[in-house]
Amino acid sequence: MKKNIWHPVTFQPELTVGQYVVPNFVSNSVAIRLSDKEFVLYSPGESLLASWPDKWRSTDTKMHIIMPNGFHYMGVAAWQTAFPNHQLYASNAAIPRLIKQSVAPAESDIIPLEKQQPPLPESYSVLFPPGHRAGDIWLKKDNGDGSSVWVTCDSFLNYERVSNQPVARFAQKLLGAAPGLKISQVVKWFIMNNRKLFKQWALQQLANDKPTTLMPSHGEIAQTDALPEQLEDLIKQRL
Repeated sequence: MKKNIWHPVTFQPELTVGQYVVPNFVSNSVAIRLSDKEFVLYSPGESLLASWPDKWRSTDTKMHIIMPNGFHYMGVAAWQTAFPNHQLYASNAAIPRLIKQSVAPAESDIIPLEKQQPPLPESYSVLFPPGHRAGDIWLKKDNGDGSSVWVTCDSFLNYERVSNQPVARFAQKLLGAAPGLKISQVVKWFIMNNRKLFKQWALQQLANDKPTTLMPSHGEIAQTDALPEQLEDLIKQRL
């Protein structure tokens, strides 16, 4: 997938994903189109602003910007400036750090997702995976056939290959972060503060949702009917 370009997601007409690099690692932004003048934007990357389609740049376009944890905020300021008609969302656990990082002037400027959620399509819901110290949130789409789409933050990685950047490549190999579907050592030991609780929750959620599309915040989209089994094996092995 080309960087800094928005791409449609196969079989998901309302979903668009864009890849950007920060810092040295491929990251993803996900846009859910509610209409040509209203979007839910998950973890926006600043460099993706340039390729946002002109047909969706109306002066009154409403952006519902979701920060999926306390660390995914670097591109938010640029999108706020580009789209003054916006609203910020994050989990209760993430909001204090986001305020400390000056993402918003006050807690009242960020809506806690536990209290209120953006106007997602009926097939969508917000998931709150426990055991994450930074307050991760995921999105889920029910496909209507027993399967689902998962949009996740830092819990899973899916890099096709190790990075060409020497520092990033060394870190990926050291931390078991690439290639392929992974849970890195950074996530296991530093991002999660209750691995047992997350493992129990994730395995039960996996059995309920049967995701066949995974859109992680880092790496490539995974689309396969075998994804539930792959994720189950990964969770049991790594956690």
